Amino acid sequence: MEHILFVDDEAHILDGFQRQFRKRFQVSTALGAQQALELITAQGPFAVVVSDMCMPGIDG
Repeated sequence: MEHILFVDDEAHILDGFQRQFRKRFQVSTALGAQQALELITAQGPFAVVVSDMCMPGIDG
C-alpha cells in the first residue's frame, strides 16, 4: 500500500484527507512543516507528500 503524507496547519483539513484516503492508502498526517520533517525522517519514504502552501513558521 502506498504511503502518503498530508501536511497542514489545520487539524480538520488533515482529518478530512485521512477519512477520504485511508481505505486506499497508508496515510500519515503532520500538523505543520516541522512535524512533517520529523515524520519524513522517521517514517519515510513517502510516495507522495501533499502540503499546504501557507503555514506559520515554515511554508509548504
